[in-house]
Amino acid sequence: MNNLSIENLSRTIQIGDAQQLGGASKIERVAPGQAGAAGVQGGGSSFADILKNSLEQVNEHQLQADQAIGEMVAGRNKNIHETMLAVERADSSLKLMMQVRNKVLDAYREIMRMQV
Repeated sequence: MNNLSIENLSRTIQIGDAQQLGGASKIERVAPGQAGAAGVQGGGSSFADILKNSLEQVNEHQLQADQAIGEMVAGRNKNIHETMLAVERADSSLKLMMQVRNKVLDAYREIMRMQV
């Protein structure tokens, strides 16, 4: 059975730059024996890169929320609105990341159920 990892999937699916996701995604057809030969062409980001950047952004939002809470508790920041915005931004980005993860896992399970 083929190894279905993020790197192998990113070889067959090329997604345009993160700024152009509005419809610039492109599916690249690859012959069955040439999965290693197909790479990311042009200046586009791979699927794995987009996932990695998204996870880093979620982590940054979590760190900002922790810092805002710490400053609020220490008394350095008296603006509760900014603190709550940071916490809600972190919560929303984490929920979105979890939904994307669930969709990717569902797609993987569906592919594994396919009969060849």
